[in-house]
Amino acid sequence: MTFSPSVRWDLSDLYAGVDDPKIDADLVQLEERARAFADQYRGTLHTLTPADFGQALQQYEAIAQGSQFPAAYAQMLFSTDTLNPATGALVQRVQEREVAVSQHLIFFELDVIALPDEAYAHLLTDPLVAQYRHYLEHARAERPHRLSEPEERILLEKSTTGREAFTRFFEEIIGATTFSMTLEGKTESMTESEILSKLHDPQREVRRAAAEGLSEGLKTQGRLFTFITNTLAYDKAVNDRLTHFDTPEASRHLADEVDTATVHTMLETCVDHFSTVARYYLLKRNILGLETLYHYDRYAPISLKEEPTSWEEAQRIVLEAYTRFSPELGAMVQRAFDESWIDAEVRQGKRGGAYCMGIAPNWHPYVLTNYLGKKRDVMTLAHELGHGVHDLLAADQHFLQYHPSLAAAETASVFGEMLTFNMLLEGVKTPEERLALLTGKIEDIFATVFRQTTMYRFEQAVHAARRERGELPTEQINAIWQENLQAMFGEAVIMGEGHEVWWMYIPHFIHTPFYVYAYAFGQLLVMALYARYLQEGEAFVPRYLEILRAGGSQRPAEIVARAGIDITQRSFWEEGLRMIDDLVDQAEDAWDEMQ
Repeated sequence: MTFSPSVRWDLSDLYAGVDDPKIDADLVQLEERARAFADQYRGTLHTLTPADFGQALQQYEAIAQGSQFPAAYAQMLFSTDTLNPATGALVQRVQEREVAVSQHLIFFELDVIALPDEAYAHLLTDPLVAQYRHYLEHARAERPHRLSEPEERILLEKSTTGREAFTRFFEEIIGATTFSMTLEGKTESMTESEILSKLHDPQREVRRAAAEGLSEGLKTQGRLFTFITNTLAYDKAVNDRLTHFDTPEASRHLADEVDTATVHTMLETCVDHFSTVARYYLLKRNILGLETLYHYDRYAPISLKEEPTSWEEAQRIVLEAYTRFSPELGAMVQRAFDESWIDAEVRQGKRGGAYCMGIAPNWHPYVLTNYLGKKRDVMTLAHELGHGVHDLLAADQHFLQYHPSLAAAETASVFGEMLTFNMLLEGVKTPEERLALLTGKIEDIFATVFRQTTMYRFEQAVHAARRERGELPTEQINAIWQENLQAMFGEAVIMGEGHEVWWMYIPHFIHTPFYVYAYAFGQLLVMALYARYLQEGEAFVPRYLEILRAGGSQRPAEIVARAGIDITQRSFWEEGLRMIDDLVDQAEDAWDEMQ
């Protein structure tokens, strides 16, 4: 049985390879279409009939959708081969050509924003235009933060040598970094994914050695990561000032179509439940028989030996979980396995972690993961395939309303994890098995809800400090990280020496600032949805699928209102957090039963 399978996705349905001339041909054609579009419509929107405006919308959408294919291909190729200069060069070339395309299109949203309310309302009388209502209203909501066309063009063009360049630099550095783990006099080199996996080893000396190896590897690149973090934090401060955002996180929330007050209500509720984390880790300390838990003990398995799960078995588990809930979803997951949409092999140069790339409504998604045979790898597979089925279900939406807001993007993925977990829980036969499965899930939820909450607070503190004090030394960022992570655990776990640099490998801080709240948002949202499913059974399934089919055609609050949920209320978030408390109760009961 293979635990790091030779499973690679097939990207040939996009392009033949890094040197495929079709990539440049497509980009040239897109730029020509964008230029012609600008020549036809710049400065004319206020003169168009509703029907003519509908045609303009369709042309704009077609160009925007076409741009996704070379961009997605370049990013996916690079993420599996970050050490290859050719893939990095392709990313840069595509980004530069994308900017050239976008330069011709900038005017369109700006002209839409500038339309008087009466003229805009008249355009919506056309049935085709009305289908794009949400996209148009979201664009108009950004009116206070958009600049003139020349200013927007400058910001866009400079992004390729600014944020985009530093993001690529970070990916290359972390992909090229090797981590050395020394145990019993023997030193082994590992990728980021491999050494992070060792933090889940049942043997404490292995976990400690892995933590030390991770810390030392990060410290070798600490100067670079500190510089990248400072530069991008200042870059964001400049952009926020120019676009009139009062706080570093405000632009993220506007883009995600959620109110900052709602996000902060959720996060404050999570902080008020940090005691749940401390309660659980006091239980875990007792179970493991340790006097003190350190950061490298957080993911120690309760079972002394976890049997590896083969790739074939992981496929069976995830497929069955989805199919039991909905045969329609099961068929989509089966396609992902059968049609080579997944890259699961762990290899040098491949980026760590996992993601799902949804390109367009008329195309299938692609999933990247690093599979090492752990139960959590099975859950990660279920998670990313949840994103995939979300993309497929939203295929009836127009491209401009296809991708869900980031605030709603984790809905299907976390729900897929819950389906998989509960199917596994049904099959346990002993209190020992039940405890092992429960603790694994609890820790995954903690990482999704509470850890992401602390990481969001870390980002807030770093961006605030960068704006107030100027460039921050590594030691100061380390201290902010350590303080925020320690708050989650109270006195139950000690964030020991070495952990202070672990902020350096988190990619979200680099490529999508303040995105991490969406994980907590999605987890708690799903727990409420899952509770409804347990109450209603089969009657809930079609309503849930309709939520996913909505894609990005409504604000998240409007989409989940279909299930009777009001995300503005603290009581809603408390409902999900009580379910987490209940899982800890179940773990305590299983431990008592074992005693």
